[in-house]
Amino acid sequence: MGILEKSAGLTRLTIVVGTAILLVLLGTVFWQSHQPNVALPGPSHGYLDLSHWSGVERGTVSLAGEWQYFDKTWARDVPSSSDGGLSARVPGPWPVFEPKSSSPRMNGFGTYVLRLKLPAAPDGEDFAIDTGYVLSAYRLYANGKLVVARGQPAESAANERAYAYSAIATLPPGTGEIELKLEISNHLTRFGGTFVAPRFGLEKDLIAATDFIRALSMFLVGAMVFAALYHLVAFSLNPTSIATAWFGLFAALLCVRTLFIDPLASYSVPLIGQDWVWRLDFSASILLLPASYQFLMLSFPRQITARFTPWIFGFCLGAVGCCLVGGPVVGEFAMKVFEVVALVAIAYLTSSLIRAVRQKEAGSALTLCGWILSASACCHDILIDNGVISGVNLIPFGFLAFFLCLSGMLVARVRDAFRRSENVSKQLLFANEQLESAVHDRTQELQDRLADLSNNQSALESAKQQAISANIAKSRFLATMSHELRTPLNSILGFSEIIRDERLGGVGDARYAEYASYIHDSGAHLLNLIGDILDLSRIEAGKVELTFEELPIAEIADAALRHAATRERKGIESVTLRLATGLPNVIADRRSLMQVIINLLSNAMKFTPDGGQVVLSAFLRGDGGITIQVADTGIGMSSEDIPKALSAFTQVDDGLSRTHEGTGLGLAIVKSLVELHGGILAIESAKGRGTTVRAELPVSRTVVKDLAAFQRVRLA
Repeated sequence: MGILEKSAGLTRLTIVVGTAILLVLLGTVFWQSHQPNVALPGPSHGYLDLSHWSGVERGTVSLAGEWQYFDKTWARDVPSSSDGGLSARVPGPWPVFEPKSSSPRMNGFGTYVLRLKLPAAPDGEDFAIDTGYVLSAYRLYANGKLVVARGQPAESAANERAYAYSAIATLPPGTGEIELKLEISNHLTRFGGTFVAPRFGLEKDLIAATDFIRALSMFLVGAMVFAALYHLVAFSLNPTSIATAWFGLFAALLCVRTLFIDPLASYSVPLIGQDWVWRLDFSASILLLPASYQFLMLSFPRQITARFTPWIFGFCLGAVGCCLVGGPVVGEFAMKVFEVVALVAIAYLTSSLIRAVRQKEAGSALTLCGWILSASACCHDILIDNGVISGVNLIPFGFLAFFLCLSGMLVARVRDAFRRSENVSKQLLFANEQLESAVHDRTQELQDRLADLSNNQSALESAKQQAISANIAKSRFLATMSHELRTPLNSILGFSEIIRDERLGGVGDARYAEYASYIHDSGAHLLNLIGDILDLSRIEAGKVELTFEELPIAEIADAALRHAATRERKGIESVTLRLATGLPNVIADRRSLMQVIINLLSNAMKFTPDGGQVVLSAFLRGDGGITIQVADTGIGMSSEDIPKALSAFTQVDDGLSRTHEGTGLGLAIVKSLVELHGGILAIESAKGRGTTVRAELPVSRTVVKDLAAFQRVRLA
């Protein structure tokens, strides 16, 4: 095993271990964010008794439940008895509605109140509050003392400075009962209130949980930056790999989105403000859809269609414009519509990747595995955004799993390429040894023969002159035969046709007309045989002159069909013509291309009994070349007989009792003419089930005028 193979094995092991660690972290985050920390009831009527709770044993307590709410009242103005407030669910919007509407009021301010009965704190420990996610600026008081403030709550938008993210506030020590007053203002988002409920617990536990999520988020940002740079550099080195560029853009957008969600977003608010943090968060989230769709579509074009791309790009760019221009309120409406579109796209892409796995596309299994993790994380975050569940955002974790799966796919491809390269290297080494041995033997043989040749130089010169004379005689013979045989044959054909058709008067006995018809048919057959022999002779002598020009396939096919039907004495309707729509023209020699189609059709008609089917078709292959195909349901032949059918002067049925006329030159001529055009001739046949012959012209013979139309025809 070489160094590269060991490196590939180590890389695979690293990816497997990294994926396992990531899945453990992902499961831990998901479990922690969705598990109830204590089996205690939530607050009721603004009161919660925690006197029997032990933070050492039970972790932290969610303060989600029923708080008291005082609308348009600051904490300092809330009555000391805290009576008269409204009942409000935390988390949730303000329990105050717009006039004549069931929707919560958007703008305003107010204070939430909760009284807590606390247990005794362990020695050397302090209790604290994690304020959660608040819309959109807040201050928290404990027994009248300000313990934390984020932003600047105010009665008007001009005076408010939004800062929605959580903070940990240490509670005053030594108090058995504490009154929390959380004053909030909102003049920025769609509704005010709380989005994630506060949590209560030991300060060290709350800090540890926050630091864990923050460190994990920074790790994910670093991984995304690496992924984005890696794939963008790879694209710069190989600009044809467009899918790589889209994946790099996808990673960059996820990096931006991670920087603009909690807990890392709190670092950005002082720099650009809460308003633009939300705008950029919404925009980056929306642009993830077209980037991921384009990457997967380019990676699996047979399963994922490109016709949805303009609609997805148009919708997402419009939604991003609404977010950037309209602000958070318009952005939230745009995000709700986007989430519906994203769920539909996730369902379509998932089904397409499952189809790719079933069709055994390279790398589809790992891609599907990573995509399912990413899609699950996306659905999880959509549920969080709509308040169905609570927890941390998992999209970055899902992406990292997706990236690791794709990395594993790339490593597997590198490994396979290395193994193929190593096998080829061994084969080349063995071939080189054999070649050296063969060269040594051949050199010795040539030296021996050189001695013989030097002694027989005069004999070789004589043989050369004889060969030249024989070739000249052959050419003269073929030219003479062409004239001497064609001239009397044309006379025979003409006179026999006059007698057969009784143009100069009746011949009396009907058998004379019948015999004249036989004479005419035999002469025509003999003339065709002479033409085939002359064509093959010119091809073998290298004297075929081809004049290449732009030709329409439909015109050539129609003319060849009429000629072949006349030649085989069958109606045109016996052949079905199927030409692909929008088929481009080809660069070819008109006479040669015509002869190829005529010979293929003549063979198919000859060996297909009445009632059978003959289909002439032409279509554009995936590589851009054009294929002309003739398929029949005739007598067919076995795979062993195909090489015989392609040989000159040979027929599959070559016994004395064969039932079909001909010299066996038709397919040999077709093969030579197709190869002169740079193409190949392929035959598929089964005895008793028919034959399919394909003349495959190279892509260099295809005329491309409209590149977009050409690509649509090729994909179709």
